[in-house]
Amino acid sequence: MRTVALTLFFCSLMAIPPMAVAADGSEPVLSEMQKKLIDIGIEDNQVVEVLDQLVNGIGPRLTGSHQDHLACEWARDLFIEFGLENVKMEEAGEFSVGFQRGAWRGHMISPERMDLEFGTPAWSAGTKGVQEGPAVMLPATIEGIDLASMKGAWIVRPSQRGRQDREKRQAQREVTEKLETAGIAGWIYPTRGEKINVYGNHRISWDDLPTIPRINLRKDQYDTIVENLEADEEVTLRIDVRNHFQPGPAKFYNVIGDIVGSEFPDEYVIIGGHIDSWDGATGTTDNGTGTATTIEAARMLMATGAKPRRTIRFMLWSGEEQGLLGSKAWVDQNPDLLEKISAVFVYDGGPNAIAGLPATAAMKEDFETVFAPAMNLNADLPFKLTDVDGIPRGIGSDHESFLARGVPGFFWTQEGRADTWHGIHTQFDTFDLVIPEYLKHSTTVIALTALGVGNLDGLLSREGMLEEGGGRRRGGGGGGRRLGVMLDGTTLEEVMPDSTAAKAGMKAGDKILKIGDEEVSDRRSLIRAIMAGEAKRKVVFERDGKKMEAIIEWPRPNRDQSDEATPAAPKEEKKEEKKEEKKQGAVR
Repeated sequence: MRTVALTLFFCSLMAIPPMAVAADGSEPVLSEMQKKLIDIGIEDNQVVEVLDQLVNGIGPRLTGSHQDHLACEWARDLFIEFGLENVKMEEAGEFSVGFQRGAWRGHMISPERMDLEFGTPAWSAGTKGVQEGPAVMLPATIEGIDLASMKGAWIVRPSQRGRQDREKRQAQREVTEKLETAGIAGWIYPTRGEKINVYGNHRISWDDLPTIPRINLRKDQYDTIVENLEADEEVTLRIDVRNHFQPGPAKFYNVIGDIVGSEFPDEYVIIGGHIDSWDGATGTTDNGTGTATTIEAARMLMATGAKPRRTIRFMLWSGEEQGLLGSKAWVDQNPDLLEKISAVFVYDGGPNAIAGLPATAAMKEDFETVFAPAMNLNADLPFKLTDVDGIPRGIGSDHESFLARGVPGFFWTQEGRADTWHGIHTQFDTFDLVIPEYLKHSTTVIALTALGVGNLDGLLSREGMLEEGGGRRRGGGGGGRRLGVMLDGTTLEEVMPDSTAAKAGMKAGDKILKIGDEEVSDRRSLIRAIMAGEAKRKVVFERDGKKMEAIIEWPRPNRDQSDEATPAAPKEEKKEEKKEEKKQGAVR
């Protein structure tokens, strides 16, 4: 195994040329510090080892959990070990209830044995021991049901797509309430496929904790259970979920460390990512990679003895998955520093390699200087600056907290052979998704960026920074489709003038529930839904407790803005109660 590892290591070194090449083919003039960074990036890049310590040593890092706190302490201690200054863990917020996920396992034990693959939402109830009981399809009405016989049963809920009339919804609510009162073991829901997405609702109180477990079962196994029940087979399930709650406050933190500037110590370049993760796996690509690249870029710069003209600040935010909580808290707590931040660079895009950035006209010249060493640093991983009318918005990561306050915030463009969405928020987000050469390359680019922006003659220009009507979302597909909004989860925090969302009649405070046939549960599923499918689709959203809908047609690529169709006006639908979701601790 050691021989194979060494062979792969040396092959990876051979794949990276020792000297960067500029976009025009000429060899850029590199400073001694840039040369040292590139040498370390090739010969002593420890980012994979850092990531291993985080995701395999500490594990998943749900915001406010013990492991989230442990990861922050670990990162802080590394920053101190590297010799960074002003190192601290700053309190960013708290939840009223803490949640700790334990082990989970389950089996169908009759009519035949089947090991079950499933997940449960964060902040949802455990089983409090092994619960064995019959699987029972959810009855349509409570009439004729022997509630006593339902005690200890696992209730299989049918997939429900499309709308239900008011009477059916009311009947289902009555059945749900009666069954929970009867003492069922829990609910069985299907996933959409092999992926088990893990989300959760932290807005619970100690006096009203979720009590009924919710099992999100892999779709093919769910179908097997349903087929058995429809064939009048007796199905018995045995499930053990060791979720538990802790009384709050459950605090969460940001981790900060500086390389203090030699000429402009009160001006900043910020390098960062979010340290929290969902907890259905180890949070490797979302966002262990962003945490590891931030930490290793700090180590590499300190190892070179870098003395940038302005301060390079490394920041790891918690609470990103619940709505950019950590980064929002920091900008709210530090309004006097915002004008002094040259730029913020956030890595939160999954396992592929950094491949570029957008650049406005006013920033282009400075960026060409900064990124000259990165252009074709690796011939197989070229770097490109893309001309844009404004920095893209609505992507939904921590740079958005800075953009909303007028600070240049950037989300790296990433490309490569990995399926970005395979791991994010699913049971597959584990260490085997790491592509070492991509991660090492990205870390080197990040370190060069920090040094380059830190050594510019002035702060990065903010002239024309924000494009009117929003900006192109990441992903590159869908013809650059956008809503033109700022997001807090799936809630519209800000709607840009003349944007697609504004033309549809959407307003700040609206919560998007569905786009076309795709249900939306978080920012990433929203982006995925926008990019997928036909350009003309229905959007369902909630406003003041009432459902609304609009037909939106995104323009085709390369059309003029005038080609954008005017969406139909929203129409009101009936209000739906959310009692079940509150009990289950689920976010949809």
